Amino acid sequence: MKKRMTSFTVAVCFLFSVIGGRIGFIIFSGNYAVSAAYNSYTLTIDTLYPTVYDRNMVKLTNKSKSLSAVIRPNEKCLAELDLLFDSGERQEVINELKQGYPVIRKIDSFAVCRHIKIFETGMRHDSDMPAKHLITAAEKLYDDEIGEKSVNFTVDAKGRLLEGDEGTVTENNYNSKAGVSLTIDSSIQKSVENAAENMKKGAVAVLDCNTNKVLAIYSKPDDYLNRALTPYSVGSVYKLVVAACALESGISQNYECTGEITVGDTTFSCQKKKAHGNQGIREALANSCNCFFINLALMLGAERLTEMSEKFGFGEVMELSSDWSVKSGSFPDMKVLKSKGQLSLLGFGQGSLTTTPLQFATVVSAIANGGMYIPPSVFEGVVNDNGKFTEFGSKLPVRVMSSETARTLREYMRYVVTNGTGASAEYKKSSAGKTSTAQSGIYKDSREILNTWFAGFYPYNNPQYTIVVMTEDGTSGSVDCCPIFRSIVENLDK
Repeated sequence: MKKRMTSFTVAVCFLFSVIGGRIGFIIFSGNYAVSAAYNSYTLTIDTLYPTVYDRNMVKLTNKSKSLSAVIRPNEKCLAELDLLFDSGERQEVINELKQGYPVIRKIDSFAVCRHIKIFETGMRHDSDMPAKHLITAAEKLYDDEIGEKSVNFTVDAKGRLLEGDEGTVTENNYNSKAGVSLTIDSSIQKSVENAAENMKKGAVAVLDCNTNKVLAIYSKPDDYLNRALTPYSVGSVYKLVVAACALESGISQNYECTGEITVGDTTFSCQKKKAHGNQGIREALANSCNCFFINLALMLGAERLTEMSEKFGFGEVMELSSDWSVKSGSFPDMKVLKSKGQLSLLGFGQGSLTTTPLQFATVVSAIANGGMYIPPSVFEGVVNDNGKFTEFGSKLPVRVMSSETARTLREYMRYVVTNGTGASAEYKKSSAGKTSTAQSGIYKDSREILNTWFAGFYPYNNPQYTIVVMTEDGTSGSVDCCPIFRSIVENLDK
């Protein structure tokens, strides 16, 4: 028994001496980097988000490159900071490095560094990115991270970077082509932005009038508000809807305009109280005769005007995708329109009526395409990691007026340009549309702000594009909007 205990004690002492010797070797030899390392520190260089494409699969986002520098907390990297940063940013980097971990910073230009590592990364947004408001909205719907480029450093048991470890770069789905395709045509979008560059505040919407896919959408200034999707007072462009209702109802009356019309105890007037004389629908649209359309609205009645307006989507919600809907504006209800005064205001697009430039563009498209109303589309389809495109289903058209009514209204809109208030929109004898100068009911320094419009299509003989131009705080539709329309179609024709 005594011999067994002695043998056991000797064995235990030998084991502890071996372990102690090994520990001493590790501590005093300095040869511990690999064995002590059991963890890692990962630094994300760049995160990839879904790419937004235009309808032709041209990249609108993720199309450019940028540079990122990865700086390790050692003297060699510190010595190269002057090559990349000014004094202020250099001190910020040094302060971050004091935490003992690598730092990543975007840099403006490449410099030859031996120890600071420079990586090419993607740039999600360019300074000249078109259709910014629409892209921002699309990115809110498609904003999941889909890829990443990172660098991994080995650290010891105390979390310290191991000397000499320059990091291992990994890419996880970083070259993915996944994203969403918009109906926007980037070349048309650029043409619109160039044509409207002098607009101070307003919006433009351009649609393919046969599908109502949005080819361009523009809002100025470049702030949080997308004015193309914002309701505004409508004014005289709404007379197109009143005219459509009259033609569909078989009413084609003439009216003697004296410059004023009294309804109940209210007197309404044409602009500057101009007496237009004998007017039919065509002449009243060309001259934007308020008195004519007040009289016509009273003849049609609230029920018929409401029914026609609902067909065009007034006061409804526009569904731009399954997850994105916007209110198209407001339409007075039947209780309000029991008042002849309110019905009179509706006749020339005033009162509580509001709509968005995009929604009214769908009205013009229905006239241009032969009487079919189609809800607008802004998403073309989705793209997978390999770049394969899958198209979304098309929205179904609904007939809202006869082809004969639509043809007649197209002729009338052409007459507005050749013989009326839309003359400055003319280009190659092919422009057609309707002007508007709408009272907003909003005052600034005792001056009422006017919303001015030109809503038209091009070319007249073979309509392809619906174009609505709206300026906030404008002078008149003919002064503010017609020249922009003309510039847009001139660019489209090139």
